[in-house]
This record gives sequence, structure tokens and C-alpha cells, in this order.
Amino acid sequence: MITDLITPGTTAFAALCLAGYLLLANALAYTAFAVDKSRAIRAERRIPERSLLILATLGGWIGAKLAQHRLRHKTRKQPFGILLNLSVLVIPGLIATAILLQSDLTWDKVSTHVTTTAQGLLGSSTTTEAPALPRRFGPGSDAP
Repeated sequence: MITDLITPGTTAFAALCLAGYLLLANALAYTAFAVDKSRAIRAERRIPERSLLILATLGGWIGAKLAQHRLRHKTRKQPFGILLNLSVLVIPGLIATAILLQSDLTWDKVSTHVTTTAQGLLGSSTTTEAPALPRRFGPGSDAP
């Protein structure tokens, strides 16, 4: 039943809350860009770029980019455009950092993994011996 899907504590409820948050954040970012554009046309006091970037960073990136293109607002301001494009990486970066901090990974494990992966991709001339396979037991084995 549908009420079972949207009860607090379920994955569906969390997904519904996340979708609602993103919808609200994107609508708010789009509205802020539209208000700033109308204020720019009327030569009134503008919304600070920092506020627009914060709205985009907190989940309204799609609404901000949509408003930027549809309203042709802040398209020529390159430092702002670059920061707006980078703002989409902040939340996934924070989530990845939180996951890494909660895991048992240490810098030694990460650096060893990165080094061995890079050596494998680059075809390093130093090859490490593969670990010996365990002996088989059963029919046809040399087990005593």
C-alpha cells in the first residue's frame, strides 16, 4: 500500500523528502535569479552574487543554471560562471568526505591503492609476484 512507502524511516520516505528539498531549492534559486535580473533591468539594489552561489550550492544548481540560460542573466561574468559550475561539486564532495571519514580507510591504504592502480594502468616495469594460491583439496589433489 502507498502509505507503507511513505512512512518515516523508510527509504521511500527519505527519497520523497530529498526530492521535495531539491524541488524547493531549485525553485528558490530560479526565483532569486529572476528577481536579480529584474532588479538589474530596473537599476535597483541587486542580490549579492554570494547569495546566488549559496543557493546553487545548497541544491539549487539546476534551477540556477536554468535561470542563467533562460533569462540570460550573469552569462558574461566569468568568475561567477566558473564558481556556479563548480558549486555542483560541493555537496557530492562533502558526502564523499563524510563517507571516507566514517570508513576504516587510512592514508596508507589509500596511497597504496592509488600507487598500485597507477602502476597497473601505466604498465610499470616493476612487477610484483602474485600471491601463491592455496592448495586444492579433494579428488586429484596432492594432499596427504
